[in-house]
Amino acid sequence: MKSSFIFLFLLAPCFGYSQETSKINLVDLCQDSNSSADSKISDQTSTDVSHDNDNLIIVDQGFCAEYLKLESEATVTSMVVQLGKKIDLMNIEHCSTCDIDKTSAGDYVQKVPSINPPIKDKWKIRFYASHSFTTYFNSDITFKSSRYSVEIKDYEWAERGNRNFFTAAEYKNNPKSNPLQMIDEPTNTFTLSLEKNGHEFFISAFHPKYLQKDEQVKHIKGIIDGVAVDSYQSVRKFDGTPSEPGTSQLLTNQNTHKQMSFEMGYGHRFTLFNTKHASMSFIPSVGLGVMVGENKSGYVKKGTLWEWDSYKDSQYFQGFGGSVAGRVELNTWKDRIGIFYESKLGFYHLEHGFLDGTQSYNLGFNGNSVGIKVMLYNPNNWKKRDKSNKK
Repeated sequence: MKSSFIFLFLLAPCFGYSQETSKINLVDLCQDSNSSADSKISDQTSTDVSHDNDNLIIVDQGFCAEYLKLESEATVTSMVVQLGKKIDLMNIEHCSTCDIDKTSAGDYVQKVPSINPPIKDKWKIRFYASHSFTTYFNSDITFKSSRYSVEIKDYEWAERGNRNFFTAAEYKNNPKSNPLQMIDEPTNTFTLSLEKNGHEFFISAFHPKYLQKDEQVKHIKGIIDGVAVDSYQSVRKFDGTPSEPGTSQLLTNQNTHKQMSFEMGYGHRFTLFNTKHASMSFIPSVGLGVMVGENKSGYVKKGTLWEWDSYKDSQYFQGFGGSVAGRVELNTWKDRIGIFYESKLGFYHLEHGFLDGTQSYNLGFNGNSVGIKVMLYNPNNWKKRDKSNKK
């Protein structure tokens, strides 16, 4: 406020000056401490200054000090800005990937917000192997064959849960047991994924093993050995006693051998945290696929108590479906190896063999898998060789 008042006081006489009078150079005037006494300005003094044969009287009460200070700050700021623009222009001259107009540093600063372009991600390949605990949902099922043509409501499936190969007792009691058998028992999932910028495409092979639950009483409607039935009864009656006409004696119905679900799908990788030593990601995904298998079924022979007929399909296409899944993945440094947990909800419509006929149903399941992940290929972790040092 003080400087502004002095500045206006200083310029007041100029308004009565001739229009032909040239402008006063205040910087030179304030810095000219070595000139003659007529043009010298000192604090708290009155001095005559010659200007175009006229006398201009200026009373300086600290104006020059304030004015020169402001001029000095403005000059330094301008130099910093210009220097920054020159540095930016020098850097961009060596940027082979920058598609910009290099005519001026000022234009460059406005067009490109960052000197350093983002690092481009590259395709990575991961492999997943896991042990699965699978729950199979009840569903209505239809059987069509020469002896057994019925519909069963709320038919129950069970996982074939033999995990003996994961125990030390198995190898102690059976020395010839194959340790690699644990890869196949009882259910498992293998996945190969291709990922870039969080977009993950995968192929998975899921090995379900499910069979008819032994003890179940359900509503059965249809024809059994020529007898019409429409009642609740045991699906599997096999106790060594004569059976009444129209009694269900379905002993075996299982899909365990060579049963496979192959899917292709897409997921997106979200990073939960990422530190120098470890990282965690969440990957939701959806997949579509087909199921193949080799069904095995068995039914009590007519007129017998302890004998039954067995049938086995050849392995072939059984149906199609899909799944949705969510995977939480904990990885080590540079994402080289990791462990994960995945929950998958699947649904397939299946039609395949049964005795001398067919069966059809909708198979729903929830698989919970725990396993390991291995990074097979990650070019982002490779260091580029400096060819300039090669001789």
